[in-house]
Amino acid sequence: MSGPLLVDSLEETIGGDLRRHQKAGAKSNSQTLCFYLHKIHQSIISLIHGFLRSSQHIKLRVPLETSIFGMNHSNGVSTGWIVDNRVRSASHAGSWYSGDAGDLNNQLENWLKQVKKSPGIVKAIISPHAGYSYCGETAAYAFKQITPNKVKRVFVLGPSHVVFLNGCALTTCAKYRTPLGDLVVDQKINAELVATEAFEPMSVRNEEAEHSIEMQMPFLAKVLGHSNFTIIPVLVGSLSQSKQHQYGKIFAKYLADPDNFFVISSDFCHWGQRFHYTPHSNHSSKSIHEQISDLDHRGMTAITSLNPPVFNDYLKETQNTICGRNPISVMLQAAEYFRQMNNHTAEFKFLRYSQSNSCRSLSDSSVSYAAGALFIQPK
Repeated sequence: MSGPLLVDSLEETIGGDLRRHQKAGAKSNSQTLCFYLHKIHQSIISLIHGFLRSSQHIKLRVPLETSIFGMNHSNGVSTGWIVDNRVRSASHAGSWYSGDAGDLNNQLENWLKQVKKSPGIVKAIISPHAGYSYCGETAAYAFKQITPNKVKRVFVLGPSHVVFLNGCALTTCAKYRTPLGDLVVDQKINAELVATEAFEPMSVRNEEAEHSIEMQMPFLAKVLGHSNFTIIPVLVGSLSQSKQHQYGKIFAKYLADPDNFFVISSDFCHWGQRFHYTPHSNHSSKSIHEQISDLDHRGMTAITSLNPPVFNDYLKETQNTICGRNPISVMLQAAEYFRQMNNHTAEFKFLRYSQSNSCRSLSDSSVSYAAGALFIQPK
């Protein structure tokens, strides 16, 4: 991109956002200035990332342990967008779950010891991402299926709640902090994914505001804490069916690696007027919460089919507010490609289902949670 075009692009992007901000009613000049500076920073970073991805400059060797706008290199080998020593804070600790290491460890221990591990080889799980007081017991059914000495890398795919994303994004942080210890991001795998040119970088601000990935980390730290493992956080945005295929194909080769494990972060039905979703029948003999359960279990049956179009058709028909529908769809596509490439059978089983509240009237609301696991067996 030439200099004038770069300036025009910045002016168009920042100017439009600033005018909308002013129309919305900024409370002070300082707020407007802060907003303006933030947009300049975001725009410059986005433009430079786009330039680097589309040019041969990405192949340049950079001096040891230097990082340029998140494009970090060590000894001339790309590590993706990872910035040395950048730690993604445990931003929801103390509110969504305990920030005290002892209390958190005891809570997770109590939930996990109540669950029996299912026999078989598990390659992926679906786990909820609400506050632990609502969904922690259900999530334990999923995380109990992990065999610690078999896992070296964990891909965590979570939906984006705080920013619109057309595709998937990767972290720029080197570690994720939890009250139980820091989890290290796998820079090699991160760089491999960056090289596909199918991913965007996450801004630290949006990454720390997002809860879907973070809520999986304390469980991983607890279950895998004594093993030497790395994580690959992936934020999943809005995906067309063609993009579901694209990302499914990318992740299929990683699903095939016996050292890898996938955590798919998703809640199920968000029911209530505050979610603008209240399907129910007044003529049914079943209460609303029972109807919600039926709706969710239809979706769970679609997932257990391991047939991506079946799940997509279910979503089109019901519009069920499953926030992790795109991460789930990517997993289904990856499992489909995996089965095509390998002489294995696959089976998905749901192990636990719960609701935050038993809805009985339109004034009620609830969120549903499910824990499930993808079992892989050689033929």
